[in-house]
Amino acid sequence: MSSSPAPETTGTPATEEPTSETTGTPATEEPTSETTRTPATEEPTSETTRTPATEEPTSGERWEWNQERYRDGVFSHAVATERERLTLLESVLDHHTRARFEALGLTTGHRVLEVGGGGGSVARWLAGQGAEVTVTDLDTTFLDELADEGVRVLRHDVYTEDFPPGSFDFIHARYVVIHLPDPEKALARLVEWLAPGGILVLEEPAFFPIKDSPHPAYRKVMRAFRTHLESAVGTDTEWARTFPVPFEGKGLGHIGYDARFQRIRGGDDEARWWQLTLEQTREAVVAEGLATDEEFAAAYADLDDPSFHDLSLAVFTAWGVKESGA
Repeated sequence: MSSSPAPETTGTPATEEPTSETTGTPATEEPTSETTRTPATEEPTSETTRTPATEEPTSGERWEWNQERYRDGVFSHAVATERERLTLLESVLDHHTRARFEALGLTTGHRVLEVGGGGGSVARWLAGQGAEVTVTDLDTTFLDELADEGVRVLRHDVYTEDFPPGSFDFIHARYVVIHLPDPEKALARLVEWLAPGGILVLEEPAFFPIKDSPHPAYRKVMRAFRTHLESAVGTDTEWARTFPVPFEGKGLGHIGYDARFQRIRGGDDEARWWQLTLEQTREAVVAEGLATDEEFAAAYADLDDPSFHDLSLAVFTAWGVKESGA
């Protein structure tokens, strides 16, 4: 399911067609201070500042932020299959994430913020590399156990709650920013929390590969899911296609990016992840008239069939190093 590496692409404002992965290694600086590990889950206190949400969407925001819309909706941790769904997603993405951290110079003592930690696999791996890890989410149900491994776990809203400027040497978010009202506003907030020389890494999916699938049932249900996600969660399903342009003009240098297609074969982890993801939305999608139960059943049959091969999402990764004085 992985793609073959290709030569580095850095600081390139033009967007490329997603092909096999391109890589780069910006220079990093050693952290100047360390974050104290706290063994228990924390609410944001003196180290985080609550900022009230605006009453009306501001310029650039597609909708008014309401954390419950995401936390308690399609991807609620209260859904019985959500832990399994996140574990499957980790199984198809984590090796790419780890390779990117290693290429960018992650080392012992780096202060790392993992935003939207989900099932916790990335935060756990980072702690195992000797990093000082803070992991956040709107719901820390699946993260609380990491406190026993020295990870600082915070219930925190990345869109409305702050950290002090210069708090981190690495900040990473995966499949998070596209769900926010203004992804570029969120990106700028993350940059503020980096120390000079710190590195921001975002991994986000784009949905365009699934729109023209040659398999009718899979195509129909995937298009219906995309439409529902855009309306129910507010997801910008194509924002990642603009990488690395959103990183420009935000005080970041050594900007780089890569792009790849996630491939899918019936019965593999990607297919199983899609089955659980689709099933968590099926009732609402059918009620909205976007697809029928019969079409879902046909798509699930494809996803179970080992002879089924298709594309899943395109995954774009972009990174940049915070410049001094930014």
